Amino acid sequence: MLNLRGAPRSSRRDATARAGPRSGADDPAGHADRGSVLMLMPAAVLIMLLLGAITVDLTAVRLGQRELIAAAGDAANDAATLGIDQGVLRAGGGTVIDASRAEHAVIASLDAKGLLDDLAAPPSVTLTPDGTVEVRLIRRVPYIFAKALPGLDDAVVVRGTGAARLVVD
Repeated sequence: MLNLRGAPRSSRRDATARAGPRSGADDPAGHADRGSVLMLMPAAVLIMLLLGAITVDLTAVRLGQRELIAAAGDAANDAATLGIDQGVLRAGGGTVIDASRAEHAVIASLDAKGLLDDLAAPPSVTLTPDGTVEVRLIRRVPYIFAKALPGLDDAVVVRGTGAARLVVD
């Protein structure tokens, strides 16, 4: 058989043309590091697991903070309604909030939600002159995965504030 140039065509090809270079020094394209991707996969999986753990921990902290804010708002609402001084109201003096009744309402509300024992400090109840009740809560929310890492705190302190004002039409 003849090729296009008229020279006899061989049925066998040269071994270097078929197999290519064998060492990285002879390889101009840089294919000597072909197996390194396989070694990087465990590191990539570990990084993905670490990022997932951080995401879960931050989500748990945010959920704990939102729960505390909702509890503070509910407790402030209960204090604004249950804290009304009944004697002043019946005497025609309007709606005046009694501080001790408001504090008892806050404690009862937090106890009903099961949060009273989880607080890092006693609830702070503030009455303003315009009749607004403000409740401030502080709680430690534990991490889920970060507890396993040495040198890190096992919980974070979150704060929640809620306010309510009784409006009578």
